[in-house]
Amino acid sequence: DIPTIEDGLYFSSSSDLASSIVSHWPESSRTYTVGSGATPYLVNGDQRTGVPFLIHKIEEQEYVRAWVTNPYDGEVLALDIAFPYSRPEDVEVGESKEKPKYVHDSDKPVYLILHGLNGGSHEEYVKDFVKRRRSEGSTVVVLIARGMMDTYITNGWNVFHGARTGDVDIAARALKRGLDSLAKAKQKPQRQILGGVGYSMGAIILSNYVARSGKNCALDAAVAVSGGLDMRQQLNFRRSMRLWQPMLTFGLREDILIGKYARHYKHRLTSGQFLKMLRVTSISHLDVEAIVNYNSFENLVHYYSEMSAMGDRYPPEFNLFDDDESSAQNATSWGRIANVSIPFAVIQALDDPLVGWRTVGTNDPQALADSGSGNVFLLLTKAGGHVGWPLGANPKKYGWKWMNDAAQSFIFAVDKATRE
Repeated sequence: DIPTIEDGLYFSSSSDLASSIVSHWPESSRTYTVGSGATPYLVNGDQRTGVPFLIHKIEEQEYVRAWVTNPYDGEVLALDIAFPYSRPEDVEVGESKEKPKYVHDSDKPVYLILHGLNGGSHEEYVKDFVKRRRSEGSTVVVLIARGMMDTYITNGWNVFHGARTGDVDIAARALKRGLDSLAKAKQKPQRQILGGVGYSMGAIILSNYVARSGKNCALDAAVAVSGGLDMRQQLNFRRSMRLWQPMLTFGLREDILIGKYARHYKHRLTSGQFLKMLRVTSISHLDVEAIVNYNSFENLVHYYSEMSAMGDRYPPEFNLFDDDESSAQNATSWGRIANVSIPFAVIQALDDPLVGWRTVGTNDPQALADSGSGNVFLLLTKAGGHVGWPLGANPKKYGWKWMNDAAQSFIFAVDKATRE
């Protein structure tokens, strides 16, 4: 499936804020080519996705677990907080050293991280981000998706699904209140910036939250890494269903749906539906047999529409449905994506083998960047894979540096531009 859109950075040049952000966003931090350091011998999206996950091993990071409650259903949400250490030499904690002391720098950005499907604060690329940012003096908070990692559903039957954005809002508002109080106590004229960074499924949820919340968004900036804006486009991405999704499906089904929440699904699903859920081989099929049926979505299209930042745009582009002539000319408006009120960057590789390039949602990225108030930035790289972007002749040496530094540098740029 050869992309019909060009790689590059798309932003609204008519927006003074967007132009200022781009001027503060180093070109070196948003360029991924062999000439800029990309691994030269990894030649397709499959390799750029698989190799990093096979070779990158990041040391465990220390977190402080905190809890917030979603008042809408009473569910308790876990936040794993990584504070910077009091001394730089304490970043690497050895047996001979004293236990490090945690601090919080009220002048540095604070990050709210949304992890990937069936992930958590222990995901390798999340630990990579945490390690890099805490060494810079920033506090990083990882929102654990309800019921994931070592957490459980404690109040009712509302297990995780990708269309729920309320948990992000509750976590972001809790952090915002804390940062506002801290700034007031220190008599600072402006509190530190709160930036959201999402990966894969976390990026999909973050994008949807930023679009749906509009002017009520509790974040100051957001970056979505390898997460689609219109997941309806995945319905036709059969290569992903055959090659990559089965690996994710097995772990999610065995560890979460059956391992932890079998009684929930047995309670709501018929015996026939539960049996079908046990036999699924792709995420899309699992979404039908588990998420759609359990949460009473009308069908898979309805679920993906509710889950996507551009899911309310009709008709979708790229002739997705055979019964209509889906095109940019037929789409009457941009929908909720035009309501984005904060600087929001989408970082997507056009060779992503898991979340296809069509999930960008449009064949005209510049028009999308110009939509609404011009707050959407699209950084499309020709190569990179899914949550990959390996660097150098020895990628293990660099970990997930490129994508994590790209996200950091965007939020830094937003901070500088908004303080001018």
